[in-house]
Amino acid sequence: MIAYIIYNWGLSGLENVQVAFRIQKTFKNVSSEPCTFALLREAYKRQGYFPRGGEWLLRDGVAYFQPTICTFRHPRVSNSFMTKCLSKANLSYALTMGDSTAGRYANALRATLTLTTKRLIIEQPKVNGFLPDKDYFTRDMPDEVAEYVTTKFRFCSGCASKLYRTEFYRENRSYLLDIEHLAQTMILDDSLQMTFPTYKRAVGVINKVWAITTQELILRYYLKAKQPDIFLIFLPFVHAKGNIRLSRLPMEIKYFKGLVEEYLPNTTKLFYITSYGEFEKRRKSSKWHKHLFDGMLARDKIDKMNRILYDVLADDLLNRDGRYFGFFDLIDMSEDRGNWSKDSIHMEAVWYQSIMSMFWETYCNSVLLDMF
Repeated sequence: MIAYIIYNWGLSGLENVQVAFRIQKTFKNVSSEPCTFALLREAYKRQGYFPRGGEWLLRDGVAYFQPTICTFRHPRVSNSFMTKCLSKANLSYALTMGDSTAGRYANALRATLTLTTKRLIIEQPKVNGFLPDKDYFTRDMPDEVAEYVTTKFRFCSGCASKLYRTEFYRENRSYLLDIEHLAQTMILDDSLQMTFPTYKRAVGVINKVWAITTQELILRYYLKAKQPDIFLIFLPFVHAKGNIRLSRLPMEIKYFKGLVEEYLPNTTKLFYITSYGEFEKRRKSSKWHKHLFDGMLARDKIDKMNRILYDVLADDLLNRDGRYFGFFDLIDMSEDRGNWSKDSIHMEAVWYQSIMSMFWETYCNSVLLDMF
């Protein structure tokens, strides 16, 4: 076991992260094929689940994961690689959705681009305790529609939506790329709704609901004016593990899936990314140490939730002509990364940047090899 100091550019500044790496001398079982989503789909067919297996390594002071089924050639994707990829894909809007951990992935999705930019605009909604910011979600809605949006308390003070706008150049041509994160605390939550004004009947006062969940309001109304080219979906199993029984989970995933299919065009590529495991020794409060969720530790329940996600999506993930894509099994990938855990739930920036760099390389390999 060899200990290294990685100086990693975190989103809040320079972070020093001490990480222990097992350095593997040979890679007898590692495929030399570049990682693509087509290759991952073939792995799903063989294994019946998101791919597992690989090794965390260090190259040029950068941590990266080397899976066994394919090869990542770039610990961090290069500027030239990304500009060539994004211009060919004509990518202009990337969307992420999820809780505070997904927000960190969104930060990393932007940070790992390594693009030479001339302009970076960040729109951040006002922080208002545990309430979503109504102004952020209604800023492009007509006033006669926006007035019916309501907000409710939600159990996530760190769940904030944000928009990054980046301008980059290739062959003297300018490109704009928006990366937006939209916060949600549950798979289906009601912290944002849209209702008709109340009216009276003999039985009392009735509200007729236009959008009963945050997800419906976002997909049906907020994204109506501008729809994403790619949509990275991080279902908030961190919150859901304590609020949803496993028997109910398939129904909620199917409902969310139905909303996506109804309100987003077929041209939007959908990437479902699993949750990583939690680490009991890193919990800040003894109250939650080895707390059981449906008789299981958090890591075990999240693993089962990931597997239910795969079972619900399996037919779509295996459809080579479809728009559904998965990724690696992050429970497996995070198993020996406990020293990167800040509080059992959130990880150091190096984790999110590593995973999003893997995503960009897999996406761009797929684009440049015409495998979408």
